[in-house]
Amino acid sequence: MSANKIFLRYYPPGLALNYRSADGTERLRHFDLLDLNTKTNVEALADSILLQELQAAESEHNPNDSADDKTAPCVPSNSKTSSSQNTFSALKQAINKLQNKLREPVKKKFYLHKCYNSHILPLTNVCFDRSGEHCLTGSYDRTCHVINTSDAEVQHMLTGHDNVVFSVAYNTPRCDKIVTGSFDGTAKIWSASSGQCLSTMYGHAAEVVAAEFHPLHDQTVATASIDGKARIFDAETAQELQLLAHHGAEVIVARYSRDGQLLLTGSFDHTAGIWDVRTKSCCHQLRGHSAELSNCVWSFGGSLIATGSLDRTARIWDMRRLDQELHLVSNHSDEVLDVSFDAAGKLLATCSSDCTARVWSLEPFEMLSLMAGHSDEVNKVCFSPSGCMLLTASADNTARLWLTETGQCSQVLSGHESEVFSCAYSYAGDAILTASKDNTCRVWR
Repeated sequence: MSANKIFLRYYPPGLALNYRSADGTERLRHFDLLDLNTKTNVEALADSILLQELQAAESEHNPNDSADDKTAPCVPSNSKTSSSQNTFSALKQAINKLQNKLREPVKKKFYLHKCYNSHILPLTNVCFDRSGEHCLTGSYDRTCHVINTSDAEVQHMLTGHDNVVFSVAYNTPRCDKIVTGSFDGTAKIWSASSGQCLSTMYGHAAEVVAAEFHPLHDQTVATASIDGKARIFDAETAQELQLLAHHGAEVIVARYSRDGQLLLTGSFDHTAGIWDVRTKSCCHQLRGHSAELSNCVWSFGGSLIATGSLDRTARIWDMRRLDQELHLVSNHSDEVLDVSFDAAGKLLATCSSDCTARVWSLEPFEMLSLMAGHSDEVNKVCFSPSGCMLLTASADNTARLWLTETGQCSQVLSGHESEVFSCAYSYAGDAILTASKDNTCRVWR
């Protein structure tokens, strides 16, 4: 087995091997390296990956072998030794690159790069594309703007919704399409390059507050609505493929799992639902909260779910046992308004109307740090790509940067004249977006 190419993913650390198998077909195998750190033994990790590949290749070459044979270590023959050594060397170089990325200094200070005031009403949500060269802004003025973050120019103004544009998202990682969800009860798909509306998805009877593309392809879109339902649409034809109608109140979140086989929904009925997209059924409902959910999210690996609620708690759920939460966060003295995992799924951040944010280590489960300093409710939290910094947005008109391990405030991003409602890090971690009810969006670099 000889790898033709090795693709790297920096956040969270991972790689994919592209190689030609014995039957001549090209294969791509993914490896998540979520435990990689600056002290990891690179040679041992490369050897482990190569061994897994050799075992997999041997299993494919001998599909009728017994299970015991398949799991036995496979030693390459002399004819394969050279190619295996080349792959081993390339693996070490690739892992070294990932490890060196973790050693890079964390950017702790940001400066105002541009302030966009192209909207005439308050902003709702914002996001970067994969490169950080463009961002999306949604607004109460019924438009979504595609903005070039370098020159502050509005590249496209997406018009066509009849009410507030609340949800905005790219089809990451390609980012050549945009989906918007609106209070007019529809979701729309747009070309990122031309700004042209490609399709409109009808069916909801109330506001659409969340919309996102399938993570592995952009052929379907999931939406959540105040009408108490989630739906899955064909992105090209706008045909409704699935109606998810198990909740008893407003649905505010609809998030695909990483492989796109499950959909997580959060509702004001105090529960979160897990749906099997393949069988079109609700396979589990997470119960335990005593008030409306504010958010729910998957960990990167998909083994954990975090839910935040207005009952002042957050809960972490293990996909292997969903009848009861794995961990309960009950330290906040007011409503929990947002929850967020770091890129590797090792940390969880919570924020609250009690003006604080907190970071929790999941293994072992304990509070790692308390972020206290905002003078009004903290409504949004997100980690830097490396997980070393936490970004918070607050109704006190500021966003703040905090050191994850200590809870020390590193910087106050001030200048907005009203509540900061949304914030986001770029994928590379070198830029930050903040959006406010003062009608402006700011880019910090």
